[in-house]
Amino acid sequence: MIRPMMAALVSLVLVVSPVAADQLIYLTDEEGERLFMQAEERSDYFPLASYLETEQILTFCGPATIAAVLNSLGTERPSPVRLFPWTLWTQDTVFTPENQNVKPYAVVEHEGLLLDELTAFFRNLGVTADYQHADEFDVDGLREIVREVLADPDQRLVANYSRVPINQKGGGHISPVAAYDAESDRVLILDVARYKYPPVWITVSDLHGAMSAIDPDSNSVRGLVVVTK
Repeated sequence: MIRPMMAALVSLVLVVSPVAADQLIYLTDEEGERLFMQAEERSDYFPLASYLETEQILTFCGPATIAAVLNSLGTERPSPVRLFPWTLWTQDTVFTPENQNVKPYAVVEHEGLLLDELTAFFRNLGVTADYQHADEFDVDGLREIVREVLADPDQRLVANYSRVPINQKGGGHISPVAAYDAESDRVLILDVARYKYPPVWITVSDLHGAMSAIDPDSNSVRGLVVVTK
């Protein structure tokens, strides 16, 4: 765990030294399309993109990501009243009684989900989920995690990061990782705030930096969750 003084220094560096905007490559760009076509690992993109939802309010990046991940893994789904008899995980149905005990709907509306709370939601919905803070692995370790998870069709990778270091508008955010291109060493994040940004390619190093930002609500660095069906 980063000591308080070190955490403050890391946070300061990330705020004043963000990634240049022109270093971001969006999937909608010509270069973004090229990276996708050459990507070493991209099989997770198709099931995730098929079920990706736009967060219904600004703090619902966690619930939107949970719904997309669970639907993409083909887990047993509930039958929402408005969709009966069809089944689907939605941002509302992830709030089961067990998850309401972790963090009530109204509180998530106000605060969003912390890394450990996000993991608890996943576990309560019947999948295996393990989280790590970014100070528990380096850039090489993150790259290894990315490659291993994306190579397993029964796993998904969820990133909890700050937008500030990658020069996007906003603060803390949660979204799934859908692809990896080895040549450019970039990962593709499927942003659930689709009204703000399309999917974005960022380097593994920049993602680690964004995960290393302090979450002021937990006073810990951010990180990732590996979800297994």
